Amino acid sequence: MRSLCAACLATLILITSAGTAQRLRDEDAESRNFRCRSGQRLSSVADSALIFVAISIPYDNLTFVRGPQDGFAARVDASFTLIDKEGNLSAERSVIIDVFTSVFKETNSRTLNAVRSEEFFVKPGDYDVTVVLTDKETKRKARWSGQVSAALMDSLLSVSDLYWIESDSLNEESDVPKVIDNFSNREEPATIAIDLVSVARDTLNVTWSVSGEDGKDIATSVQRIVPNGSVQRLEYVVVMKNLPVQKYTVSFEALGFGRREAREITFNVNIPGVPASITDLGEAIRQVKYIATAEENRRLRSASVIDREQLFREFWKRRDPTPETARNELMEEYYFRVEYSDEKYSTHRPGWETDRGRIYIMYGEPSDIERHPFESGSRPYEIWYYHNLNRRFVFVDYTGFGDYTLAGPQWGY
Repeated sequence: MRSLCAACLATLILITSAGTAQRLRDEDAESRNFRCRSGQRLSSVADSALIFVAISIPYDNLTFVRGPQDGFAARVDASFTLIDKEGNLSAERSVIIDVFTSVFKETNSRTLNAVRSEEFFVKPGDYDVTVVLTDKETKRKARWSGQVSAALMDSLLSVSDLYWIESDSLNEESDVPKVIDNFSNREEPATIAIDLVSVARDTLNVTWSVSGEDGKDIATSVQRIVPNGSVQRLEYVVVMKNLPVQKYTVSFEALGFGRREAREITFNVNIPGVPASITDLGEAIRQVKYIATAEENRRLRSASVIDREQLFREFWKRRDPTPETARNELMEEYYFRVEYSDEKYSTHRPGWETDRGRIYIMYGEPSDIERHPFESGSRPYEIWYYHNLNRRFVFVDYTGFGDYTLAGPQWGY
């Protein structure tokens, strides 16, 4: 009974706080408000490499206002910066992204995304990439940082990185690299692409393959092509329907002219209707322990591979605050908090397993945080306040390595 009550309390707090959590999260410039991917394409400019940076912004993370037409509009300023390994600025660019929808409920969608891709001609080398989005309505910012390497082309045979493609939601006439590589097994086929160039006018052997976690190929395609001396985009269609839920690898190999080029990229097939962040069902089952009863935890963890997907669905169906709709807002919010905790609070353990991660998952964003990293005569500590619950939590870093431990919850302050 004690576990059941605790689970009910946590679920209630999740439901009641979900509406305000996004507003508070947006103020954190490092929060995951959009996704980004960078990679190398093949350049048609001599002595230059071509880097692409693609972004995907869920509509729910945009601020929509009434547009001049009968609909809703959002505007974001996106700035892109590339820094070389010596710390020099190699490229920068700012663009305005305008998004429009005539359907109000789409403004809160986490499945609809505004996508954009920018390309940069740079010298070969390694680069730090930074993307900063600024919401033009609220002035709030979000940031992404990553690394990318770019090499010069070999005229006999060169290929780019592999990349998924999708239609540009802001320009229907073009395709852009797809940022999110999670799919459901009820989706339409997905297209993956690679750029190839060779000045040799002879036959080239190209092999595509898709393999599961056991390394066995489930699909293979062998082609013989004749390069035309220019950059060509080769495409391969991956059939997603009815694929088992797991991680897969797409492999590409080109052989010819005394050269061999190979590339790989992984993707996940997820349970239809669950957040894209869930890429490992076993891990997702372990992560529900904060709101599951002891019996639910036992059944979920002991279930066979065949049964656990159904049990997982039933678990979240019982907690769906709007069962009449296709979305389960509670599940989306819960796993968003898990993902956020992993980004913010990971130490030698995943962030969701730490004390700060657990409290964040159960109670959401604190109303206020007091940080005392260098208090004289004291170990580093933080105090999290939840004014709406009249509650606070004290976390102490006993090790000095950022592994904050819950010292004890206190009611009132």
